[in-house]
Amino acid sequence: MTREKPPSPVIFGQSQGSQHKATRRRILTTGLGGAMAGLLLPAPFTALSAQEERPSLSFFRIGTGPSAESLYSLGTAISAGISRPPGSSPCDVGGICGVPGLIAVAQTRAGSIPNIRDIRDGVLESALVHADMAYWAFTGGGPFADEASVPDLRVIADLIPVSLHIVVRADSGINSIRDLKGRTISLGARGAGTVTIVNTLLRLNGLDLQDIEPVYLRPGPAADHLITGVIDAFFEMGAAPIEAISELQQEETIKLLPIDGAAQQTLKGFFPFLSVGTIPSQVYRKIEEVTTVKLGVKWVVKEKMDAVLIQNITRALWQSSTADLFNHNNPGLTFPTIEEGRPKGRVPVHPGAQAYYDTVHSS
Repeated sequence: MTREKPPSPVIFGQSQGSQHKATRRRILTTGLGGAMAGLLLPAPFTALSAQEERPSLSFFRIGTGPSAESLYSLGTAISAGISRPPGSSPCDVGGICGVPGLIAVAQTRAGSIPNIRDIRDGVLESALVHADMAYWAFTGGGPFADEASVPDLRVIADLIPVSLHIVVRADSGINSIRDLKGRTISLGARGAGTVTIVNTLLRLNGLDLQDIEPVYLRPGPAADHLITGVIDAFFEMGAAPIEAISELQQEETIKLLPIDGAAQQTLKGFFPFLSVGTIPSQVYRKIEEVTTVKLGVKWVVKEKMDAVLIQNITRALWQSSTADLFNHNNPGLTFPTIEEGRPKGRVPVHPGAQAYYDTVHSS
């Protein structure tokens, strides 16, 4: 059996690259997280195989997003829900009903594009990515038009939708997207994939990237720079409430800019993976309902991943423990039902996941 080095240990709440200051970040943990941190250091990495009669300790990496974003907390809940290290209590006596011998590890990344590249290049087994980037990677368009596409990308599940947020200070004098002209604006982290949608939205409002001073920041640093006046606004795609924005409200009065109905419909026409929606009233304190666009999140792997393994992972994903872990750590968000999570769209379902969904459908 081929053996590889173990993945780097994950320090929950710490992301790659520049760090959002600790006083403004809630470190997300799960009960399994501490156990995983201890197990990761000495344990050898075993190539995943469903053919093992008695599977040894195996790791399954899940690329997520920056630690202040919803994709990271989603990844930590999934990793805890599908894991079942040797020595765990049986699920019928209080244990988590994960995959025997499996330890899933949520790893931070800058966004969907590096996640997909790492799947393509074999650095990750799986990742949580925005639906637009999964579509472009599979078809070879958008950001993947000038690099290797991933035609063997496959989906395990559709997960929580994310919403486009446009955040400004309440006293900024910025009341619409057109008012962003001449301002310094964060378009999200490099690799997050939001830029294509934002650029189109700017054009629909008579602007382009030459009319603003663009910078590329993760949500935590963007919030910090908004407070200090280094930037005037930031775009962020995430599941509301985004933690960094909620924490920003503790230090600064903010507002969210709406995307009007005509722009919503035009964006949806350009990008079939978008849907119109709202950020509900009071999701953020003292902010009323705001119109916006939404995007799905997909859990993706390559087609060559073992079908039995993926079938078992899909089964474990939809056990109640995964949803309970996510909902407990993310008030205001709700883990999808299996009916909502069954994959839809252009990117095919992985055969192992499909086998599980077929079993559920026929029962």
